[in-house]
Amino acid sequence: MQTLLESEYLKALLVIVIGSLILLLVNFILKRRIKKLEAKQEQAGKRISHLNFLRFFQRIAVPLAFLGLLTIAIDMVAFNEQIQNIVKIGLSIIMTFIIVRSLNKTMELAFSRYFEHDWANHDREKNLKPLLSLVKFIFWIIGIIFLMANLGIDVTAALAGLGVGGIAVAIAAQGILGDLFSYFVIFFDKPFALGDFIVFGDKAGVIERIGIKSTRIRVLSGELLIMANSDLTSARVHNYKQMLRRRVVFKVGVVYETPADKVEKIPTIIKDIIASVQTIEGVICDRSHFSAFGDFSLNFETVYYVPSSDYAIYMDTQQEIYQKLFRAFKKEGIGFAYPTQLVYTKSGATSSVETEVVPPPQITK
Repeated sequence: MQTLLESEYLKALLVIVIGSLILLLVNFILKRRIKKLEAKQEQAGKRISHLNFLRFFQRIAVPLAFLGLLTIAIDMVAFNEQIQNIVKIGLSIIMTFIIVRSLNKTMELAFSRYFEHDWANHDREKNLKPLLSLVKFIFWIIGIIFLMANLGIDVTAALAGLGVGGIAVAIAAQGILGDLFSYFVIFFDKPFALGDFIVFGDKAGVIERIGIKSTRIRVLSGELLIMANSDLTSARVHNYKQMLRRRVVFKVGVVYETPADKVEKIPTIIKDIIASVQTIEGVICDRSHFSAFGDFSLNFETVYYVPSSDYAIYMDTQQEIYQKLFRAFKKEGIGFAYPTQLVYTKSGATSSVETEVVPPPQITK
């Protein structure tokens, strides 16, 4: 019994067992404490300063402590050469796993810590998550390469093989790599962000998610459109979320029989109507002019600005202007023009024939 107690194997085993039990107990206590603090933080809506420290200790310090404990226990035992090699391989695998996992957890905690601040740009958080996953994957690749080097494998030959294979994979996956580079273009150039309303080609919708391979857009008809990043970066994209104000151009035509004094008043009437808009404050009339003699009408062109990118507000403003314009023209006895045609006979008499009702005034954005 005394020989067994003095055995270095038993001492190493006791160090591992006792140390592991202590670490498991510490990990259990930390997990319960972290859950309580997370629930408290969610209810209070206020950040708890030492919560991230506890997360760091539970997710990173405890696994590293176990790695140190395992290293101490192995150093206490003198193995023969064959067993020593097996132990070395096992320790290298465990060490690589724990170190890479600790690095990834450190990145996750730093990431969450940064976006917990009020001044952080929370719209970029979802954009960065796919990039964070890619960096974690790269860490695992680097860790495996180092593990192979520690195990005595010729890493140079493996890297050369990976290089040749990488070229073949790159040729076969040109589209995927193109989308990946397009993701970085979107991330750094910021042509649009989450929540932006964009128009590209014949599609329009709101950005819901930007991924490494594709971007998800909720189109106006309700379905989810999944677009490859490379298609978006190569298309002409109109970003209406970034629009500070909307420029609106509309035209209206009146009949040729309108008296000259009333024709002169029309630009003033339109400007006064735009100045009296109540839908939103700050609507500005840029100009209103008698622009052309049309085939069957005297044409007026007006330009005004709506200080909002919201399409519903723009439509409400336009509706208010049209309603007031209709009432004002009716009050002044000014008639809206509609397509007509004059037919001349040989006797010199003329007749007027109505062909169709004029459509609503055209609006261009």
